[in-house]
Amino acid sequence: MHRLRRHDLVWLRAGAAVTLAACSAAAAADVEAWRRAGRPLVCARSDDLPTERMRLGLTLPGTGVRRRVSLTAARADVERSTPPPPLASLLDALPAAHRPSLHAFAERCTALRITPRVYGSLLWQSLSGKPCLRDDSDLDLLFNLEDPAPLPALLALLRHADGALRLDGEIRCGAHAVAWRELAAALDGSSPRRVLAKSDDGIVLIDVGDLWPARSCAA
Repeated sequence: MHRLRRHDLVWLRAGAAVTLAACSAAAAADVEAWRRAGRPLVCARSDDLPTERMRLGLTLPGTGVRRRVSLTAARADVERSTPPPPLASLLDALPAAHRPSLHAFAERCTALRITPRVYGSLLWQSLSGKPCLRDDSDLDLLFNLEDPAPLPALLALLRHADGALRLDGEIRCGAHAVAWRELAAALDGSSPRRVLAKSDDGIVLIDVGDLWPARSCAA
């Protein structure tokens, strides 16, 4: 099993005990039904948890008010895990009108040797088979960049992406992930260079020059 990161899909072994954060009895029952159906949960930040525990999340399907449930489980109860799915594999889950522009976007990312991965509403829609994308939904994408060399081209691609769905999400720079819009603004000087960076177990303010140690991330 690979190292667990934020946004990873996590399947717990059957019968694994979980501790739910405060939620309604109906939501707790929905979580149990979700697990019985063999569907994964999503790895979240494990702030302040013992090393043997992890925090997981589930956004219950629907297009109304978001029903998010947080729970914790033992790491030893993880049966398997995977990174979030690539955008290219979920294009058919999108409304037909959005597919051509996002197919072209995915191909341009491939040309940069970058794989955009999906979290958020489109992920939950694909896992549940029920509508989760609303008219005002963003498309949440995760980009893993171990090397900052493709960053300027990626940011330019994101800034000029066409299509009805607004592209949101994070660029993961090694141990930290930063919202791509915040990172772009910090690099072009329109906002402070210190950005809100999320790791797998916390949040820090960090200078963009420190995201890729000993490498340049000038855009």
